[in-house]
Amino acid sequence: MRGQTTLDFAIGMSLFLAVLLFVFLFIPGILAPFTEGTQEETVVSNRVADQLAKSVLADPDEPFVLEEYCTVAFFDGASPGQCSYGSGSVESQLGLDENRQSLNVTVRGNVSAAGSGDDVLCWDRDEPDTGLVEAGTSACDGGDVVLTRGDAPPKANDASVTASRVVALDGRDVTVSVGVW
Repeated sequence: MRGQTTLDFAIGMSLFLAVLLFVFLFIPGILAPFTEGTQEETVVSNRVADQLAKSVLADPDEPFVLEEYCTVAFFDGASPGQCSYGSGSVESQLGLDENRQSLNVTVRGNVSAAGSGDDVLCWDRDEPDTGLVEAGTSACDGGDVVLTRGDAPPKANDASVTASRVVALDGRDVTVSVGVW
């Protein structure tokens, strides 16, 4: 048997240091997309979407079925006493800090044969039997309530996080989308 030489020790230590350096430099780069970025916005958008679909715009005993009166009043900026939200900006009504996060809430869907399925919807006050119409149609005029509230989302897709919930409004399936940035 031969003993360890200085050369064997130097090669072993060099190999060990090279592997250690590789681990410290390469592994954090692999994990970086999961540790930085929009974690807070993801949590907020999901919480607000659940809050709207289960309690703010819906009866907690019947989640995901929006109450027409409170939903229209919410998007009109009003705060009627029988609804479960207060007055103010959309961020303050939903318990967010206005200075930290911006928010957009929009109801989309297809309520006519001419719709695309992803149209912003409008509540037609002139025809209460009709209720929901697409915002871009002639049925949605100046006295009606467009079902969108908050600032316009940024143009860059990676700058915002959106959570969606499928709900019922006026007997139709629609989507409530909550964008946070």
